[in-house]
Amino acid sequence: MGVRRVLLTSALLLLTGLAACGDGPTQEPSVGRPQLDPSGVPFNLAGGGSIDMPSTWTTTAGPAGGPELVRSTSGQGAIVVWKYPRTEPLPTTRKDLRNTRRSLRNAITTRDPTFKVTLALLKETPQPSVEIAGIGTMAGAKRSLRSMHVYANGAETVVDCIGPVGDAKAFTATICDPVIASLNLG
Repeated sequence: MGVRRVLLTSALLLLTGLAACGDGPTQEPSVGRPQLDPSGVPFNLAGGGSIDMPSTWTTTAGPAGGPELVRSTSGQGAIVVWKYPRTEPLPTTRKDLRNTRRSLRNAITTRDPTFKVTLALLKETPQPSVEIAGIGTMAGAKRSLRSMHVYANGAETVVDCIGPVGDAKAFTATICDPVIASLNLG
Protein backbone atom coordinates (compact mmCIF):
# COMPACT_ATOMS: atom_id res chain seq x y z
CA MET A 1 0.00 0.00 0.00
CA GLY A 2 2.89 2.38 0.83
CA VAL A 3 4.51 1.82 -2.59
CA ARG A 4 1.22 2.60 -4.35
CA ARG A 5 0.72 5.82 -2.34
CA VAL A 6 4.28 6.94 -3.03
CA LEU A 7 3.96 6.14 -6.74
CA LEU A 8 0.66 8.02 -6.92
CA THR A 9 2.31 10.98 -5.20
CA SER A 10 5.26 10.77 -7.63
CA ALA A 11 2.98 10.81 -10.65
CA LEU A 12 1.03 13.78 -9.30
CA LEU A 13 4.24 15.65 -8.54
CA LEU A 14 5.53 14.81 -12.00
CA LEU A 15 2.48 16.20 -13.75
CA THR A 16 2.30 19.20 -11.43
CA GLY A 17 5.98 19.89 -12.04
CA LEU A 18 5.58 19.66 -15.77
CA ALA A 19 2.56 21.94 -15.79
CA ALA A 20 4.04 24.54 -13.44
CA CYS A 21 7.80 24.33 -12.88
CA GLY A 22 9.76 26.77 -10.79
CA ASP A 23 8.67 29.42 -8.36
CA GLY A 24 7.37 31.91 -10.91
CA PRO A 25 4.28 31.95 -13.08
CA THR A 26 3.70 29.09 -15.48
CA GLN A 27 5.26 29.83 -18.83
CA GLU A 28 3.08 29.52 -21.90
CA PRO A 29 4.18 26.74 -24.22
CA SER A 30 6.35 27.73 -27.15
CA VAL A 31 4.67 27.73 -30.54
CA GLY A 32 7.83 26.59 -32.35
CA ARG A 33 8.45 23.08 -33.57
CA PRO A 34 11.20 21.28 -31.68
CA GLN A 35 14.38 20.54 -33.57
CA LEU A 36 14.29 16.88 -34.56
CA ASP A 37 18.01 16.41 -34.13
CA PRO A 38 18.89 12.85 -33.06
CA SER A 39 22.49 13.68 -32.10
CA GLY A 40 23.02 13.36 -28.39
CA VAL A 41 25.39 14.91 -25.88
CA PRO A 42 26.01 13.03 -22.61
CA PHE A 43 24.78 14.74 -19.47
CA ASN A 44 25.99 13.41 -16.09
CA LEU A 45 23.15 13.05 -13.62
CA ALA A 46 23.53 14.16 -10.00
CA GLY A 47 24.02 11.06 -7.86
CA GLY A 48 25.40 9.00 -10.76
CA GLY A 49 24.47 7.89 -14.21
CA SER A 50 24.03 9.77 -17.45
CA ILE A 51 21.64 10.47 -20.30
CA ASP A 52 22.20 11.81 -23.82
CA MET A 53 20.28 15.02 -24.53
CA PRO A 54 19.72 16.42 -28.05
CA SER A 55 22.81 18.48 -28.94
CA THR A 56 20.89 21.36 -30.54
CA TRP A 57 18.46 21.77 -27.62
CA THR A 58 18.90 24.05 -24.60
CA THR A 59 19.90 21.85 -21.66
CA THR A 60 20.08 23.02 -18.05
CA ALA A 61 20.73 21.19 -14.81
CA GLY A 62 17.90 21.14 -12.29
CA PRO A 63 18.16 23.00 -9.00
CA ALA A 64 20.59 21.43 -6.53
CA GLY A 65 18.93 19.08 -4.09
CA GLY A 66 15.61 18.95 -5.95
CA PRO A 67 14.01 16.06 -7.77
CA GLU A 68 14.59 17.65 -11.21
CA LEU A 69 18.00 16.57 -12.49
CA VAL A 70 18.03 18.08 -15.98
CA ARG A 71 15.72 19.78 -18.49
CA SER A 72 16.28 20.08 -22.22
CA THR A 73 13.98 22.15 -24.45
CA SER A 74 13.42 23.11 -28.06
CA GLY A 75 10.23 24.81 -29.25
CA GLN A 76 7.28 22.78 -27.95
CA GLY A 77 9.56 19.89 -27.01
CA ALA A 78 10.90 19.15 -23.56
CA ILE A 79 12.77 16.33 -21.89
CA VAL A 80 12.88 16.38 -18.10
CA VAL A 81 14.64 13.87 -15.85
CA TRP A 82 13.53 13.52 -12.23
CA LYS A 83 14.90 11.38 -9.40
CA TYR A 84 12.91 10.44 -6.32
CA PRO A 85 14.81 8.55 -3.59
CA ARG A 86 12.71 5.72 -2.12
CA THR A 87 12.87 4.02 1.26
CA GLU A 88 10.09 1.51 0.54
CA PRO A 89 10.75 -1.58 -1.56
CA LEU A 90 10.92 -0.81 -5.27
CA PRO A 91 8.80 -2.84 -7.68
CA THR A 92 10.76 -5.85 -8.90
CA THR A 93 8.28 -8.56 -9.89
CA ARG A 94 5.90 -8.54 -12.83
CA LYS A 95 3.01 -8.26 -10.34
CA ASP A 96 4.65 -5.25 -8.64
CA LEU A 97 5.14 -3.58 -12.02
CA ARG A 98 1.51 -4.21 -13.02
CA ASN A 99 0.34 -2.58 -9.77
CA THR A 100 2.73 0.32 -10.34
CA ARG A 101 1.46 0.79 -13.91
CA ARG A 102 -2.14 0.85 -12.65
CA SER A 103 -1.25 3.44 -9.99
CA LEU A 104 0.60 5.63 -12.49
CA ARG A 105 -2.26 5.49 -15.02
CA ASN A 106 -4.77 6.39 -12.31
CA ALA A 107 -2.65 9.27 -11.04
CA ILE A 108 -2.15 10.69 -14.53
CA THR A 109 -5.82 10.50 -15.51
CA THR A 110 -6.87 11.94 -12.14
CA ARG A 111 -4.54 14.91 -12.68
CA ASP A 112 -5.53 15.32 -16.34
CA PRO A 113 -8.94 13.79 -17.18
CA THR A 114 -8.31 14.53 -20.88
CA PHE A 115 -5.22 12.27 -20.92
CA LYS A 116 -5.60 9.36 -23.34
CA VAL A 117 -3.18 6.52 -22.67
CA THR A 118 -1.78 5.07 -25.92
CA LEU A 119 0.93 2.87 -24.40
CA ALA A 120 1.57 1.34 -20.97
CA LEU A 121 4.53 -1.05 -20.98
CA LEU A 122 6.34 -3.03 -18.32
CA LYS A 123 10.05 -3.77 -18.65
CA GLU A 124 12.05 -6.01 -16.35
CA THR A 125 15.51 -5.41 -17.83
CA PRO A 126 17.96 -3.77 -17.62
CA GLN A 127 16.10 -2.34 -14.58
CA PRO A 128 12.42 -2.73 -13.68
CA SER A 129 10.48 0.07 -15.33
CA VAL A 130 7.05 1.26 -16.41
CA GLU A 131 6.50 3.37 -19.49
CA ILE A 132 3.30 5.37 -20.04
CA ALA A 133 2.60 7.32 -23.22
CA GLY A 134 -0.37 9.28 -24.45
CA ILE A 135 -1.91 12.62 -25.32
CA GLY A 136 -2.86 15.10 -22.62
CA THR A 137 -3.23 18.77 -21.81
CA MET A 138 -0.33 20.78 -20.39
CA ALA A 139 -0.45 24.52 -19.79
CA GLY A 140 -3.68 24.62 -21.80
CA ALA A 141 -2.31 22.89 -24.91
CA LYS A 142 -2.49 19.30 -26.19
CA ARG A 143 0.87 17.52 -25.95
CA SER A 144 2.19 14.03 -26.50
CA LEU A 145 3.80 12.65 -23.36
CA ARG A 146 6.05 9.67 -22.90
CA SER A 147 7.07 8.97 -19.32
CA MET A 148 9.57 6.24 -18.37
CA HIS A 149 9.76 5.33 -14.66
CA VAL A 150 12.88 3.28 -13.82
CA TYR A 151 13.28 1.64 -10.41
CA ALA A 152 16.91 1.09 -9.42
CA ASN A 153 19.55 2.06 -6.86
CA GLY A 154 16.99 2.94 -4.19
CA ALA A 155 15.24 5.50 -6.37
CA GLU A 156 12.60 6.09 -9.02
CA THR A 157 14.15 7.90 -11.98
CA VAL A 158 11.63 9.40 -14.39
CA VAL A 159 12.34 10.55 -17.95
CA ASP A 160 9.53 12.66 -19.40
CA CYS A 161 9.56 13.34 -23.11
CA ILE A 162 6.97 15.97 -24.11
CA GLY A 163 6.26 17.08 -27.65
CA PRO A 164 3.70 18.44 -30.07
CA VAL A 165 0.81 16.18 -31.01
CA GLY A 166 1.17 16.81 -34.75
CA ASP A 167 4.77 15.57 -34.81
CA ALA A 168 4.32 12.82 -32.21
CA LYS A 169 5.49 9.92 -34.38
CA ALA A 170 8.63 11.66 -35.70
CA PHE A 171 9.31 13.24 -32.30
CA THR A 172 9.14 9.87 -30.57
CA ALA A 173 11.37 8.10 -33.10
CA THR A 174 13.93 10.88 -33.47
CA ILE A 175 14.09 12.32 -29.95
CA CYS A 176 12.38 10.19 -27.29
CA ASP A 177 13.59 6.75 -28.33
CA PRO A 178 17.32 7.60 -28.39
CA VAL A 179 17.16 9.74 -25.21
CA ILE A 180 15.35 7.07 -23.19
CA ALA A 181 17.60 4.32 -24.59
CA SER A 182 20.67 6.32 -23.51
CA LEU A 183 19.66 6.45 -19.83
CA ASN A 184 22.41 4.81 -17.78
CA LEU A 185 21.86 4.61 -14.05
CA GLY A 186 25.20 2.96 -13.37
